[in-house]
Amino acid sequence: MKDNSLAILFQPLVMPNMTLKNRFFMAPMGTTYSMDQLTDYFVARAKGDVALITTGEIRVHPTGGAIAAHEPSLERDDDIEFFRSMVASVQKAGAKIVAQLNHAGRYSFGRYTGRQSVAPSPVASRYTGETPRELTTGEVDELVLAFAEAALRARKAGFDGIEICGCSGYLVSQFLSPVTNLREDKYGGDIIGRSTFLLDVLRETRRLVEHDFNICVKFDGEDGVKGGKTLEDSLILAPKIVEAGADRLHVWAGWHEAARPMLPMSVPRGAFAYLARSIKNVVDVPVSTVGRINDPLVAAQILTRGDADLIGLARPLLCDPEFVKKTREGRLREIRRCTACCHCFDQIMKLIMRGDESVELKCAINHELGREGENLVNPTAEKKRMVIIGGGPAGMEAARVASLRGHDVTLFEKNSQLGGMLNVAVIPPHKGELKNLIDYLSYQMEILSVDVRCKENCTPEKLSELKPDVVVMALGAKEIVPAIPGIERGHVATAIDVLKGSAEVGQTVVIIGGGLIGVETAEYLADKGKEVTVVEMLPSIASDVGPSNRWGLLSRLNSKVAVMTDTKVIGITNRGVIIRDRDNKEAEIDVDSVIIAVGLIRERDLEDAIKKSGIKFLLIGSCREPGQIAEAMADGFAVGCSI
Repeated sequence: MKDNSLAILFQPLVMPNMTLKNRFFMAPMGTTYSMDQLTDYFVARAKGDVALITTGEIRVHPTGGAIAAHEPSLERDDDIEFFRSMVASVQKAGAKIVAQLNHAGRYSFGRYTGRQSVAPSPVASRYTGETPRELTTGEVDELVLAFAEAALRARKAGFDGIEICGCSGYLVSQFLSPVTNLREDKYGGDIIGRSTFLLDVLRETRRLVEHDFNICVKFDGEDGVKGGKTLEDSLILAPKIVEAGADRLHVWAGWHEAARPMLPMSVPRGAFAYLARSIKNVVDVPVSTVGRINDPLVAAQILTRGDADLIGLARPLLCDPEFVKKTREGRLREIRRCTACCHCFDQIMKLIMRGDESVELKCAINHELGREGENLVNPTAEKKRMVIIGGGPAGMEAARVASLRGHDVTLFEKNSQLGGMLNVAVIPPHKGELKNLIDYLSYQMEILSVDVRCKENCTPEKLSELKPDVVVMALGAKEIVPAIPGIERGHVATAIDVLKGSAEVGQTVVIIGGGLIGVETAEYLADKGKEVTVVEMLPSIASDVGPSNRWGLLSRLNSKVAVMTDTKVIGITNRGVIIRDRDNKEAEIDVDSVIIAVGLIRERDLEDAIKKSGIKFLLIGSCREPGQIAEAMADGFAVGCSI
């Protein structure tokens, strides 16, 4: 059933030089894809009804690459042909497409490009760990022309417009910030002087492309950097941007060096709409917002309140290319909503920080991403009867894909509800978005008519009765219980038991193990007022947490949890634990409760029983190898496609 409150999302937006069929656009996000992959990737989102697609960054000058010489560019006339086919394909699929033009400035990694980065001023970058060379006034003049000429080439390639990247800490935003622009020539000074570069780019661009070509500027409402550009600065700047030739404004929330998280689950949905609302109050062109909008109802509320005119979707469209189409058709429960797990960004960070060009942009829960042209979920030539044992993410994803392909699937789950370990993973603070995945997969079981049997154990006898063609084991994992003297004492419990609420916990707590489960349990207990110490034998905690989440998590833990690294628990007493530090010194810590969180091991009991019966089976997910959600979903998808 369609929700009338969503109608505002599908009102056309008319500008003098562009009309959009609805209020959704695909926000820019870098990829690792070839042009063929990129075309299929964009076309899938265009077919999914998004009105406008913004490419990832396209370089405008040889000095502006971030990490590699082969990044997409429009710095030469020879580059025009490279984009023509992709642009035409996207437009044929029903969407407008604009090119995001960028120069990385001091965010260019000299260790990869082989040249020193350039910037308004020689201010070292925490992002790259390098110090740039200051641009001469003549070089800045040259870059003004480089942006404008790249825009003209975009027009010649068939793009419907361009977006100037003036955000996130790249070159344009470096000129706008008093932290990175210390110049004394015409390109420096107060906010008006520091905006000269951007405004000159806009004026020259408008002169070259004329008035029937759409120009957008993406900039940070506030940099989020100490001493950087503020919202008050942006309120002065925004009308100047419009006066210089911008048709739209795209408001973002801060630099890569910003001190506040902008991407993880800990950030509330629609958190940055207030910035767009402030800018919208001082300009008369459409203003868009972006960031942590994974719910159509939140998007509609933003428009209804008048906070913005357009809704940007980046990660939500990685996760589900049909987000907009499903919203329009009232199929909200079928949307595979982004969980803000940041797995996608973590892949890009591996590329940026390690220079690992084998890395690909991936989504933890959409394993067709980057492979849209391969027709992976194709109808089977031979329908088979398939039994899947285990209703966690791996098992449900295998069931979903196999059922879509035409197989007859029965899914056994010993517990009363589907979800497996996801039902525990949603409990710690800031992890509630994981419920999106439980809800999505559970509903897929329903609409695909998978024969789901909860609260029912699958035995070799049942398999003999069902006579399946394929058996898939997705039993999950269980916690490792280490052989520590005293582990059997009554005040000892596992982290999973604590999160489930099946173990009582005293006021003072030691958690043995500082990996993901351990630190999340520590935060969960600390937020309940417990005094928590994490003991980890490695040099650091949370080493299995991706970089996009880790720094925010550690920042929160720093204020409420004690941590002991390079330390091992060698015994558990009635009073607490005995520890041994890196210097082999031993001590006893008095605590009320001891929590075990040293990792997971494969669940093998049923596997061993079925193996003895002679029935052949496949292993997926954590019962093959304990891992995280991305690995479980990848396993399930691969098996579903291969049967």
